[in-house]
Amino acid sequence: MIRTRALVLAAAALAVGCASPWTVDRYEAPEADIAGRRSFTWKDGDLGTPVARRPEDAATLEAQVRQAVTGQLLRKGYVEASDPAGADMVVSYRVAGSRRFVVPEEQRVGAPSPNEVLMPGSVQPPPASELPREQMVREGTVTVFAEDPATGRLFWRGLVSVESRKPSRESAIREIVDIAGHIAQDFPAQRTAQ
Repeated sequence: MIRTRALVLAAAALAVGCASPWTVDRYEAPEADIAGRRSFTWKDGDLGTPVARRPEDAATLEAQVRQAVTGQLLRKGYVEASDPAGADMVVSYRVAGSRRFVVPEEQRVGAPSPNEVLMPGSVQPPPASELPREQMVREGTVTVFAEDPATGRLFWRGLVSVESRKPSRESAIREIVDIAGHIAQDFPAQRTAQ
């Protein structure tokens, strides 16, 4: 009995730990019948973010986002069309973002006590006139679209807005790819033939 309860608690803790930090804002046109469609094709994405300024970063981001979204759509039962003219939907994405510098909330108030400053071996605090350290914050939106190829009308959109303090360009690219895959998980599954 105790062992079973421990296993259940461990499974619940694991499920909570795997929960995504992102909430997907979805739009689905009521007349779209997405689950009735079977194939998709890709249209190049739109990159409007400082992370993708260098061409090699843009190419890496494009390939990885496409792979993440395609993998999710294939799991949902859709097929990537070899001929774009025969596809039931056109899938694309957009990454938009900016970066800014902020001052962390850890501001010093008042002076340290003389006992703290005059103790041998203690680390001296920075002078009160020194400006606080700035941190770079990236704000952005990752959006995945699905359109009708005949009319060009949008029938599904998933969007995640995020604020991140990722220290490197590579970690920011990984986060964008993870977000795009998470958005594609919310895409409706294909209705199986009956």
